[in-house]
Amino acid sequence: MDQDVLLLEKIFLSRTTFLCFVFYTNTLDNILLTAVVPIIPEVLMEIDRNNEVGTAGNESIKLISAFQDRNVSLPFTKQLLQESYKPLDENSKVGLLLSSKALIQILANPCVGSLSERCGYLLLLTIGTTLLMVSALVYACAGTFGAFLGGRLVHGIASAFTSIAGLSILAEHYQNDLERSRVMGVAMGGVAFGVVVGYPFGGFLYEYVGPASPFLILSVFVLIDIVLQGCIICRYRWTQTCGKYSQSSIATLLKDPFILITSGIIMFTTMAMSTLEPTIPIWILDTMKAQKWQLGLVFLPDSIGYLVGTNFFGTVTKQIGRWICSFSCMILMGFCLICIPFSTSVIQLMLPHFGIGLGLGIVDAALMPLLALLVDTRHVTTYGTIYAIAQLSVCLAYGIGPLIGGEVVHLFGFPCLMWSLGGLLVLVSPCTLALRKVKTREECMSLILDTDDEVLVTKDIPKYKRLYTDE
Repeated sequence: MDQDVLLLEKIFLSRTTFLCFVFYTNTLDNILLTAVVPIIPEVLMEIDRNNEVGTAGNESIKLISAFQDRNVSLPFTKQLLQESYKPLDENSKVGLLLSSKALIQILANPCVGSLSERCGYLLLLTIGTTLLMVSALVYACAGTFGAFLGGRLVHGIASAFTSIAGLSILAEHYQNDLERSRVMGVAMGGVAFGVVVGYPFGGFLYEYVGPASPFLILSVFVLIDIVLQGCIICRYRWTQTCGKYSQSSIATLLKDPFILITSGIIMFTTMAMSTLEPTIPIWILDTMKAQKWQLGLVFLPDSIGYLVGTNFFGTVTKQIGRWICSFSCMILMGFCLICIPFSTSVIQLMLPHFGIGLGLGIVDAALMPLLALLVDTRHVTTYGTIYAIAQLSVCLAYGIGPLIGGEVVHLFGFPCLMWSLGGLLVLVSPCTLALRKVKTREECMSLILDTDDEVLVTKDIPKYKRLYTDE
């Protein structure tokens, strides 16, 4: 019996177990994130069409009566009113709804970053997973713009907890830079897998089952995740490590030029995807007359490309050079964005979408471990704050992208938006050259022997939480 307990404890305390938790939670988070993308534009268009028909019907009773006197049916009149509704009018509203998650997450990230060193990473991961289930249930019951907005805001807070805690857990348990690059690539593969599943999952179930079905099914899987995380928290107690500790603030870390440049690259590359999500489904509906289930398949090449980039290029970027990979991928993404408006069918969109997803996946696999390395070698070794900055960059992209993208489409058109965004990525790409000067852990350790700089000395014991058995 004691051997079974010891074996169970060993399994729970293994690094692989934490990697599995982070992978599974990232998958669920991004399924929920992407499942709503093909659903929200169509649902909002349907709601506004019904409202417009109802309003116009009340104001046109005499006109309808006249039509009926001329043997023109009421359904035909309603159809005329519905066809007068333009899908492109929804860009601003959809952009606001999709960007609201990122905007609330911008506010939540600094708070979660400071809490991570006080409450422990696993506890924050469980809190975020619980909020994830609340968000899924709100989506399932939503029937108005306000309800969708509420679910999106809760999802933003949940993502702040899960993303920061998950990356911090991996950075803490995997100290070797090459090994860390590999496991973070695997963990972000959960993001990619969630995106791969999310778009067709939401689009297919919405088309053939109903708008609430994707979220109800997803909430069951989230509940399983909560139960498993709760078992670990109940089995073990969290104790605080003694020792004087000073956590680097977000402002202090942002003064580091390497961290600032890395965060900026993450923001600009993520903006490519965040701008596409709310605008291209409506552009496809307006120009290609695609069916609703095809909206989910449009983003499938992006997801596959991101999955390939994160899972197979984590260690490659470390060996080739993170700055070289980031530079090349920004050029690739810019070229693919410029090519999108020339597509005339959903099939033609697959290749540029795959290129965007592949480039984004390689950039994330290269730069997320780099942030942990920068903290290890240049600042106090705590990961909650640095990954709060990384998530701030992602959230700024998802906050700015849909808002600006929706307005640019409304004023200048979708092709102009794609060409501008592609050109911006190409212009910003030379900033990656500055990352050539980042020193490895081994190089910094050799410098520590010859300097008294207290910033490089990491003698203080971190104030993060550790797992101990009850014995």
